[in-house]
Amino acid sequence: MEALISASIVDGVISDQEKRVLVKRAEKEGIDLDELDVYIQSLLQKQKAKITAEPEENKREKWHGKLIKCPACGAFVEPGIAKCTACGYAFSGIEANKSAEKLSEQLQIVEAKHKGVSEAEKDVKAEAMSTVIASFPIPNTKEDLMEFLLVLKTGFTKYTSYGSDYKIKQAYRAKMLECIDKIQISFSNDDLFQRQILNIQKTIEESDAADKKQTKYVLGCLIVGGILLFLFILLGLMGFYD
Repeated sequence: MEALISASIVDGVISDQEKRVLVKRAEKEGIDLDELDVYIQSLLQKQKAKITAEPEENKREKWHGKLIKCPACGAFVEPGIAKCTACGYAFSGIEANKSAEKLSEQLQIVEAKHKGVSEAEKDVKAEAMSTVIASFPIPNTKEDLMEFLLVLKTGFTKYTSYGSDYKIKQAYRAKMLECIDKIQISFSNDDLFQRQILNIQKTIEESDAADKKQTKYVLGCLIVGGILLFLFILLGLMGFYD
């Protein structure tokens, strides 16, 4: 009975449903209802006093999770956000979430799992790695996002634009563009980030240009090869080789 009462008043209030449950239990156990009411009211007063005396920071952490204070205005903010919601201060001294490291670890696990796979299974590996990259959350803090972008750029330039590599490369490309959108919203006035955006965009443009050049080269080879094959067959039909 005491455990049931304690559970009912943990938040400092007792609902009508909780009262009905306690009364039903008290009647079943033969407990005087007036005595029960006095006992509950006494516990409620103690619980309310305890909640009132609890520091505001502890209350916020209890109901909203671990919070930090903005160094500029002192407002409580959730960890991991890019700017203070009260004054707009851009956080830069908060411990990074190490998203780049976590992404690398997840990709290493996939690569280890598919190490030495056959040519036919490379598509499965590429699909798994692409899924990890595409589903990975974009960081919020400045340092974490900057490091994350560098890892994405390295991965993007590592893979080729043909075969199973193409899918992985495109996943890196899409995630970099997502990061750029995030930066434009949260760090639009940050010169360092804007320079990094230009660098990333240049890398993507150069890769796209190289892909187009490669595509033209391959198409050119196919066309020339097709023409030569056609002439060879045509000359054969004309009896040139007789």
